[in-house]
Amino acid sequence: MTKKRIVFSPVTRLSGLLSVEVVEDRGIIVEAKASGTLFRGIEAIMKGRHITDAVYLTQRVCGICSLAHGAVASYLLDELYDHDISENAQYLRNIMLAADILQNHIRHFYFFSLPDYVKMPEQPPFLNQNLTDHRLSPQDNARLVEHYFRAIVASQEAHQLLTVFGGKIPNQHSYVHGGVAVAPTADKINQCLALIYSVHSFVKECLMPDTELIANVYRNCFTIGNTPGRFLSFGMFRFGPKNQYSLWRSGVLAGGQLSVPEIHLISEDITNSWYVRADGQELPSPYKPAAYSYIKSVQYAGQTYEMGPLARMVINGFYRGGTSSMDRIYARAMETLLITELVIDWLKKLVPGPPPIHQKKVPVKEHAVATTDVMRGALLHSVRLKGEQVEEYKMITPTTWNFSPKNNKGQSGPAESALTGTVIPGPDMLYTILGRIIRSFDPCINCGTHVLDAKGDVTGKMVF
Repeated sequence: MTKKRIVFSPVTRLSGLLSVEVVEDRGIIVEAKASGTLFRGIEAIMKGRHITDAVYLTQRVCGICSLAHGAVASYLLDELYDHDISENAQYLRNIMLAADILQNHIRHFYFFSLPDYVKMPEQPPFLNQNLTDHRLSPQDNARLVEHYFRAIVASQEAHQLLTVFGGKIPNQHSYVHGGVAVAPTADKINQCLALIYSVHSFVKECLMPDTELIANVYRNCFTIGNTPGRFLSFGMFRFGPKNQYSLWRSGVLAGGQLSVPEIHLISEDITNSWYVRADGQELPSPYKPAAYSYIKSVQYAGQTYEMGPLARMVINGFYRGGTSSMDRIYARAMETLLITELVIDWLKKLVPGPPPIHQKKVPVKEHAVATTDVMRGALLHSVRLKGEQVEEYKMITPTTWNFSPKNNKGQSGPAESALTGTVIPGPDMLYTILGRIIRSFDPCINCGTHVLDAKGDVTGKMVF
């Protein structure tokens, strides 16, 4: 018998708790299961709340990308209340979202991905680093280690930029329905210009050359972690008084054909997820036979789709490459540079003045769906109201798409597909190869917020 079952748990250097189980046969991964061991509870917390709580409560899904949920919740409320968003508010909103994406992308490359390729100093938190495939020269390695520590400052500056207009971060206060609650004064604009110029310099002088170096030295990583090449994006950076335009277009790309996403074609499957349907609800069931993840399987028109910076860059024609682990890293770096340039332009177009916000008092709809792309890909919030109270609130996050478990047809999600078929050169390379593939998706399992007691049972009471 040649098959060997291997459990990689927990997968480190990512947000949240993820376990991966693979079956290896003669050095090839023939089966993969990605297990998100966090149960999402925010949707249950939203039930019965006033709808305007959505902007604040949904941000608590995750501290890494909290503004992402605040942004799409604001779009949702804008539609429910039929708000008109001023031009200044449009720029401010996109500046804040862009700043949050920048801090995430910088951290992903340096803090999550780089230790898969660079020998870090033998000191906390890098003690006993498991790097069995190190190819950089001592000089190049030393330079990238230096840039790792410089990245701390650059990501902090991106967060600081967001804080100037958002009040604080994580869980900003001012990007809300109807506009932005902070005034874009001249001193704030100048402060943010100084910050983004610094971030832009770091991205251009460090992040891009470092990405080029890693891509050239580890060229074999362009052959691992491939997915079927189906990409989906909801578009990113909303403009227009009704949030009706996206600067970066939406799209569904499959078989070389590009189409516009249709929300009704999105479906969720819980065949291999720890949920059961009862009384018209999906309830957590941690001991469900054969299930292996709290993440649901999501499909578009019956197929799984990859999303994230690679999907956006390909759909918008900015990147022409493959679907490998290194393609994901490279596309994310390209996107980071493009976003710094956008923020500089938007800050220059801001007009100093009072807070650009106008909120109507009564919702004109009882149901709405809002979408946008964020750091890791396509994000969807939907709500059904009774009066102004939430009757049902649903979220489908990028990691849910990318780390979907197998559906009722046995189809794997993008991450599982990327792992399956991978050739492992030797036993000492197993976790190195698996880690490089998994982390290239920038997984954020915190989008499945849950509560467990000491015995590992899902508690009946939601603690927030």
